[in-house]
Amino acid sequence: MDRIIHPVGTAGRRLVALAALTFSLALAAGLATAPPARAAQAPDRSEGTISPAIGERLLELLELEAGGAWSEVEAGCTRLINERALSPYERAILLRQRGRALYELDRLDAAIRDWRAAIELAVLPEEDANALRINTGQLLMAAEDYRGGIDLIEAAIDRGVPLNVDLAMRLAQAHGRLDDHSGGLPYARTAFTMAEADGGATREQFSLLLFFYQQLERTPEQLGLMEQMVSRWPTEKANWTSYAALLAQVGREPDAFEVNRIMYLNGMLNSSQELVRLAQYYSYYDYPYGGATMLERELNAGRVDAETANLQLLANLWRHAREWERALPVLQRVATTSGAGADYEAFGEALYQAGNFREAEDVFLQALNRGGLSRPGDIWTYIGNARMEQDNLNGAEQAFLRALDWESSRAGAQGWLQFITSKREILTATVELERLTAIETCEFEVERARRGVPGPEDDYDSEGRRRLELPQMCGEWFDAYGDRLPDPERT
Repeated sequence: MDRIIHPVGTAGRRLVALAALTFSLALAAGLATAPPARAAQAPDRSEGTISPAIGERLLELLELEAGGAWSEVEAGCTRLINERALSPYERAILLRQRGRALYELDRLDAAIRDWRAAIELAVLPEEDANALRINTGQLLMAAEDYRGGIDLIEAAIDRGVPLNVDLAMRLAQAHGRLDDHSGGLPYARTAFTMAEADGGATREQFSLLLFFYQQLERTPEQLGLMEQMVSRWPTEKANWTSYAALLAQVGREPDAFEVNRIMYLNGMLNSSQELVRLAQYYSYYDYPYGGATMLERELNAGRVDAETANLQLLANLWRHAREWERALPVLQRVATTSGAGADYEAFGEALYQAGNFREAEDVFLQALNRGGLSRPGDIWTYIGNARMEQDNLNGAEQAFLRALDWESSRAGAQGWLQFITSKREILTATVELERLTAIETCEFEVERARRGVPGPEDDYDSEGRRRLELPQMCGEWFDAYGDRLPDPERT
C-alpha cells in the first residue's frame, strides 16, 4: 500500500492511517483485486511522499469519500490536479482517488483514463499498481476493449500477481471475444484445472473450455470433456445429445447409437423428431426390427406424429426386417393416403413377399397407373413374377415383354422370357411323353385282353366279335375291340 510520510504529529498519523485504508476500500464494490504471491520487483525510486499542503487537502477528500460524497471527491481531486504543482507520486494518488469517485459515479470511461494515467506515472508501489491494472483491465473488458483489458491484466500477472481461476476465466473470455481461440485456450484450461483441484469445475468452466475445443476443432479433447460432463451431470439431456453427436463425428457411430438408446431408455427423448431420429439409427445399424418396434410403440402412444414420412419409415423398417405381414397395414395406409405411385409400389412388394400374388399384381398395376416411378420396368418384372406364381405364363410373358422397354430391367426380363420359352418346350415334351406312355400302356392292355381265355361273361357284338375290357383311359386311343383309333391331334 501507499506509504504517505508526514512529519506533523497527530494530524500526520491520521493522514497515514486514512491513506493506508483508502485503496483497500476504494475498489471493493464489484471489482476484483488479486494480491501478489511474492514480492514484486519494483524499479528503483525514492520513497513516495506527500507534501503537507496536499496531505491536508487529501485528508478532507478522504473524509468526504468515507461519507459517500463522490461528486465532491471528484471535484476536489480535479481542483488539486489542475491548480497545484504536484509531484508524480501526488498526481498518481489523486488520479487514483478521482478514478474511484468516477467509478462510483458510473463514469467508467473517465475512471479508466485516470487509473491508466496513474499506472503510467510508474511511481505507485507495485502492489498498488497491479491492483489498478487488474481493476482497470476488467473495466476495459466490460467496455468491450478486450485487447486493452487483456494487456493490463497480463502486465499485472507478469509483475507478480498470481493467476487465479477468476482472472483465467476473464482472460479466456476476452480472448474468445476477439476470436483469438489459440490465445484463450491456455487460460480456459488453467481455470478448469485449478477449479477441478479446488473442489470441482463449474458448468461455466466446463462450457468455456468446451467452447475453445469446439472452435479449434480439438475433437478428441472435446469428446473427453463431454464424457466428464455426462458423468458429472447424468440427467442433463443437452450433454448427452452433444456427446452422441461427437461420437458420430469421430467415427464411433455404434457408440453414438448406444448413447441415443440410453437416452431413450432414460426418458430423455420425448419429441417426435428425436424419436424418429432414433428409429433411423436402428435402420442404419441394421437393426430394423428394434427400430420398427420402438417407432410403432411411439406412434401408437401419440408421441411420434402420424405423418406420411414417419409411417413410411415404419413400413420400411418392417420391410427391412422382412416382417411383411406387419408392414402391410402400414403400407396400405401410406399408399391410400398419399396416392403416390412409389407408395403403391412398396405396398405391392410387401404383398408379393407375403405370398398374396393376385393382390400384388393389382397393386403393382395401380402403381404404374399413378406414375412417378423411378424404375417402371422393375414393376413390370414384379407383375410378371406374380403372374408366374399364378401359373399364368401368357400373362407373365406379356409383362416381361413390357419390361424390355427399360434398360434397367431388360436383362432380367430377357432371362424370364427365355425361361418361359424353355418351360413351354418342357411342358410340350412332357405332354408328348405322357401321351406316348399312355398309348404304350394301352397297347399292353389290349394284348393282354386278347390273349385272355374267352369266358361266358365276355361281351360279343351281333357279328360275334368280342369286346375287350380295357382301362377307361385307353378309350382315347383304342376302340372296344382293341383297334387303334386315329390320333385326334393329327387328324
